[in-house]
Amino acid sequence: MITSIDKLENLGIYNKIPPKRCQDFKRYNLIYGWNGSGKSTLSRLFAFVGGQKTPDDFSDVKATITCDGVTYNQQQFPIASEKILVFNEDFVNDNINWNGTIKSILLLDEKNIEDVKKYNGLKEFLYGKDDGDGEIQKINKRKEQLEAENVGIQKILTNIGKTVKNNYQILDTSDTYYLNYDKRKVSNLINNKDNPLTDADILTKSQLELAIKQAKPIKKNKIILNIELKNKNDLVDFIQKTKDILSRQVIAKVIEELKEDQQLSDWVKLGIALHKGKREKCAFCGNTISKYRIEDLENHFSEAVKKLDTDIDELIHSWETVKCVNEIAEDSSIFYDELGIEISECSSLYKKESKKYNDEIEQYIELLKIKRNNPFEVQECKLDCNEIYNYCNEINQLLSKYKDIISRHNKKTDNFEELTQKVKQQIERHYVQEQIKGLSYRKKVDEYNSKIHILKNDEDELKKKELEYNELESRLSNETLGAEEFNQKLERFLGYDEIKLKFDPNTKGYKIYRNFKEEAEHLSEGEKTAIAFIYFVTKIKEAGRKIEGCIVVIDDPISSFDSNKLFSSYAYTKSECDKAKQLFVLTHNYNYFSLVLGWFNKRHKKDLETGGKIPDYSLYRVENRIVDGKRVAILNDGGESLKQATEYDYVFYTVYSMKDEVLSKKESIFCGNVCRKLVESFLSFKFPKQRADLMALLTAALPGKDNDIVRERIYKFINIYSHDKKINVFEELDAEILDSNSQQIINDILEMIKKLDLNHYNAMIEKCQSEF
Repeated sequence: MITSIDKLENLGIYNKIPPKRCQDFKRYNLIYGWNGSGKSTLSRLFAFVGGQKTPDDFSDVKATITCDGVTYNQQQFPIASEKILVFNEDFVNDNINWNGTIKSILLLDEKNIEDVKKYNGLKEFLYGKDDGDGEIQKINKRKEQLEAENVGIQKILTNIGKTVKNNYQILDTSDTYYLNYDKRKVSNLINNKDNPLTDADILTKSQLELAIKQAKPIKKNKIILNIELKNKNDLVDFIQKTKDILSRQVIAKVIEELKEDQQLSDWVKLGIALHKGKREKCAFCGNTISKYRIEDLENHFSEAVKKLDTDIDELIHSWETVKCVNEIAEDSSIFYDELGIEISECSSLYKKESKKYNDEIEQYIELLKIKRNNPFEVQECKLDCNEIYNYCNEINQLLSKYKDIISRHNKKTDNFEELTQKVKQQIERHYVQEQIKGLSYRKKVDEYNSKIHILKNDEDELKKKELEYNELESRLSNETLGAEEFNQKLERFLGYDEIKLKFDPNTKGYKIYRNFKEEAEHLSEGEKTAIAFIYFVTKIKEAGRKIEGCIVVIDDPISSFDSNKLFSSYAYTKSECDKAKQLFVLTHNYNYFSLVLGWFNKRHKKDLETGGKIPDYSLYRVENRIVDGKRVAILNDGGESLKQATEYDYVFYTVYSMKDEVLSKKESIFCGNVCRKLVESFLSFKFPKQRADLMALLTAALPGKDNDIVRERIYKFINIYSHDKKINVFEELDAEILDSNSQQIINDILEMIKKLDLNHYNAMIEKCQSEF
């Protein structure tokens, strides 16, 4: 069944206004609207959806229809799963030539018994018997089941798309591709045979966390650091030099006292520099320092000792230069997030290894310092040089790793967009593959495709049976039987039998006779409506088709000029169309609307939630609005006002709803028609003698000179705006005044009704307010 019209543009007065302003359609649907409001345009849309007719002016139409949970657009019409039949003016014009012939109706001649038996067997096979389903219906049900499965498959894709979209909303709000991620993109990824998804695309938790960090849209600066590895050859050289210095023995005239006391030796050594050539007396004791004492001291601190001190200082400096001095930064925030853990680990290890390395160097430095204090003795180096070599190797490995991390960081900065996009695609593939695996998507698709393949084969066989059936039907066709059945229905509808249809084998159609005389040109509007509508219903059931499998749309099946056939039309519609799969009735006649409402009001279905019964029908009304200076049609819910007993109640409600509105000129035209209906209906009942004269009615209702202005104002408003005619110069001047006073005029009309019949007015206002 058709569930809803979700979008409708560029179709007559349905222009860029979404019609989805009402509840979903049910099995029985009653739509009310005045002539020119857009009902017939709506019926033409249904004909377009069902493939009954595609008018030339539908080329720019944009429409979206939901049918049994599946949404279709104008490019997918007609909807193959539904048989939609529409009775409207287009159907009549396409099938009936009132001055010529009516197209034939296909019924069967049962003279050829064997062919008829075969035909009936095929008919039962194709269309079923009694309440049983035929093969066509079974195929259609299988299609519906497969459509439901496909909806489930599409829902999986939609949910996967939402999962990816939601995750990327947290990750990156600037990437419109992933923020607009949907099932179409999921499907494209799954069906990409050049780069198919596999389980290898599923990331571990740690891999996914790393990828999410890598995909963050924050671009960082490049890191420029000159990091050099420790040269092991320098260490070999420094160790050898250290050993050489430690083994060196200075030959000099030694003063034993100074040799045995290092602090004293250092003090004296410094004192020589402070006194020689500067003082003759000791700055400490005040005694004169002899030249012999100076010579003894200088001999003790010989040039060899000085040279040894210089060599030791230089070597200590060399050792200091090869120490580790925080080459690896502790601040990981300058790096991309995904490198943070590596940086932290590298920095931590570097601290430990560099301390060991530096401590080892300090031991060599300490030996040199001891040697400096003992220049006259040979020292032995007991340190294991392999220790410092091992530490050097560890340090170099960490520095190499650090350089590699910097290189990867800088590479990402240089190729930021490309690399982040690649990681995003990796994350996308992970989420999609993880979801389709967890939801058994591929298994469901394979099962669905297998069923589709089987169904196609069965449909091919069914087409062969249908072809055989149609060939038999063509041989057995007897148009005379069609005419006889049609004439019987027409007689019951009209109440007389003077109008007859007779099959003409030359034209392959029916000619219309009155009293057995061809006279199509003098048919009344009521007779034309009866013929057209009976023909439509008969065509529904031709060739064995069942109305239970059809969606039927009926646009005003009564004549605007022959209302005495209203009950016949209603009764015939109810008897013939009540069992339709889905029924839409559109009408402008409120009396006919009330009859159909009484019929629909008895149609209920079981509520699956409560187990009780709920209405299986809905009411709607086609209303007009002025949008951007243009009249547009909108399909709204009917509301309680449509369930009133007469059209008068609806007209009163419509006028009352506009009493506080300032109307444009185009809205005033609509309002003028409604006000005229209200004024004429009410005053004709109150003053039956003046019924045919609007001014006479107003004069009777608003007598005397005191009411001249109000009476003239109401008359002008109704008279100008309720006629589709050119307004003359003087009326245009009045119209400009009336435009600005339309609200006052509506209130004048309501006040007039109130004065004439207060009880009636109060009762009507109470109804209107309850509706609001």
